[in-house]
Amino acid sequence: MDSLRQGLIWMNDAKCGKFFNFREDISLRKLLLPILLLLLSAPVVAQSFPVCNVRTFGATGDGATLDTKAVSAAIAACVRQGGGTVYFGPGHYVIGTVQLYSHIHLFLDSGAALVGSHDIHQYLASPPFGFARHYGVDITGEGTVLGMLIAKNAEDISIEGQGEIDGEGDAFMGMQTSHGGNDYEAQYVRNPVAYQAAMTTLEYGPVEPVNRPGTMIVFFHCKNVRLHGITLRQSPNWTLHLQDVEGAKISDIQILNDPKVPNNDGIDCMKCRNVEISNCNIDTGDDGFAIVGSEHVNVSNCSIASRSAAIRLESTNLSTFTGLTMDTNRGIAIFANGYVGQENRPTEDVMFSDIVIRTHLIPGGWWGKAEPIYIAVQPCIKTVPCGVRVRNVVFNDITAEAESGILLWGGEGTPVTGIEFNGIHLHMIPPTPSLSESVGGNLDLRWTATSPRFGMIKSDIPAFYAKHVAGLRMRDVQVDWAKSMPKYFSDGVRVEDFSDLTIDDFTGRQAQDTTGAAISLQNGSGVAITDSRASTGTQTFLQLDKVTGRRVFVNYDLSGAKKIVAPPDQHFDTQISLPGTTLKPGGF
Repeated sequence: MDSLRQGLIWMNDAKCGKFFNFREDISLRKLLLPILLLLLSAPVVAQSFPVCNVRTFGATGDGATLDTKAVSAAIAACVRQGGGTVYFGPGHYVIGTVQLYSHIHLFLDSGAALVGSHDIHQYLASPPFGFARHYGVDITGEGTVLGMLIAKNAEDISIEGQGEIDGEGDAFMGMQTSHGGNDYEAQYVRNPVAYQAAMTTLEYGPVEPVNRPGTMIVFFHCKNVRLHGITLRQSPNWTLHLQDVEGAKISDIQILNDPKVPNNDGIDCMKCRNVEISNCNIDTGDDGFAIVGSEHVNVSNCSIASRSAAIRLESTNLSTFTGLTMDTNRGIAIFANGYVGQENRPTEDVMFSDIVIRTHLIPGGWWGKAEPIYIAVQPCIKTVPCGVRVRNVVFNDITAEAESGILLWGGEGTPVTGIEFNGIHLHMIPPTPSLSESVGGNLDLRWTATSPRFGMIKSDIPAFYAKHVAGLRMRDVQVDWAKSMPKYFSDGVRVEDFSDLTIDDFTGRQAQDTTGAAISLQNGSGVAITDSRASTGTQTFLQLDKVTGRRVFVNYDLSGAKKIVAPPDQHFDTQISLPGTTLKPGGF
C-alpha cells in the first residue's frame, strides 16, 4: 500500500509530481483524495498516476502570455506515462488549439481559466483532423479551423473542476453588423417591409462573425468522455461537440454564451451512443442542444435559454428528455431534412417529460417563431419515396407559456406519425405589439423547406397546428388564451391532411371572440373526440371540412360553445352527450 501512495504523490516524470506535497497542497489534496479513497478500496497494484502542473512546464497563467506550448508539454508528459491529470491552478492560461489524448484528465481548479487566444493563427486547421462539411457526419462548427481543445480517436478523457474555459467569442464578432441568410423570400411573409427591417436589427442579434475560431471543445471518434463541474463561456462557435462518441457523461456544467452570437450551440451530439447529460445550465444564442443521428441520449434536470431552439433533434432514437426548463425562442424542435447520410434515418422512440417552456417572438435572423414544440419534415422528392422520417415521439406533462403555437408540419409522402401529447397545458400570450406587427403571423419552415420560396410563409396561427400527420394522439390537452390576442391568432387546434386522429380530454376555445373554432379538422379520415369541454366564449367547438371516418364524438361538455359542430349536418357514427348537456341552435 505504501508503494501505491508513493505512486500517487511522487511521479516517475521529473516534471510531474516532484513539486507537490500531498499533505500541504490543499488544491491537490482535493483533487487526489477521491482517487486515493477509490484505490484504497481496490486491490493493490503497482501503478503511478501522474499529476502534471502546467506551471511546471512554463505556463504563466497571466492572461497575456501564450501558454499553448506549456499546456501541450504537460499533456505530453502524462501521455508518456500512459495518462494522468493535467492540473491548472488559479490563473488565466491563454491558448490556441491543444490536443488531448487517451487517459488525459484536465482539472481546472477554482480560479483557473483556459482563455482562447485572439490570434486566429493560433488555431489549427480542421481538415487534417478529418473534418469536412457533411452535417451530422464530419462537420464541426462553421469555418475550417478548430477551437481550443480537440481529442480524436481517444478514450477515457475528462475535463473537471470548478474552473472555466472562455472562448472570448465577442473578440471575433462584428457587434455592429447584422448576420443573416438568404433562406426566405420576403414577398411571401405577412408584412414584408416591417419584416425585413426586423431581420436586420441588432437588439437580439445575430451579429456577424469575423474570422472566428471553430468549435471550442471537440471529441471526435472517442470513448468514455466525462465533463463535470466546469463553466464554458463566450464560445465564438459551437461550444461542446461530441462527434461519433461512445459513452459520455456530462454533469453539473454551465455554458454561458453571448446570446447575440450565431452558431454558438451549447452541446452538439452527433452520431453518438450512450450519452448522459444532467444538472446543466445552458445559456446560448443558438441551439441549447443539437442532437443528430444519435441513440440512447438521456438529458435530465437542465435549464436552457436560447434565441434559437432549446433542443434541436434530428435522426435520433431511443432517447429521453426530462425535468427541463426553457426560456427560449423555439422550445423543442425536431427536423427531418433528408440531407445526405440522414435521409433514411428517422427520429423515433423519443420521450419528452416534465418540461416547462416559455417562448418569445424575437426579431433577427434566428430560426424559429416562438413555437414551444415544433416538428418539420422536408417533403419527399416526387420520384423518390422516402417513408416516415419522424414517428413515435411522446410529450408528457408539458407546461408552456407561448407567443406562438405548437407546429407539426409533415411532408407529402412522409407524414409525422404516431405522435402523442399527454398532459399539455398551453397558455397563449401576445407578443410585444411591435413584433406582432413586424414578424408575427408567419410559419418558419427554414431548414426543411425545399427552397427559400417556402422558407417563411404568411399564415394565421392556431395554438396547435398539425398538417400531414398520421396516428396523432392528444390526451388531457388544455389551451387558454390571454385577452386581446393579435388578429392572426385563430383556432385552438387545427389538424389538416390527417389520418387516425384521437382527441381525448381536451379543453379550450379559439383566440378571437367572433371567428375560429376550438377544434378545426380539414382533409382527413378517422377521428374520435371524447371527454372534451368548450371553454367559455367558444364560437364553434368543432369545425369540419372534408373529414371522413367520423367515428366517435361522446362525453362532452359544450355548454360554453355557441355552436357544437359546423356544418351541422356532419354526424359521427357514435355521438352521445353527457347528461344535462344542451346542444345549442346551429349544432347537430
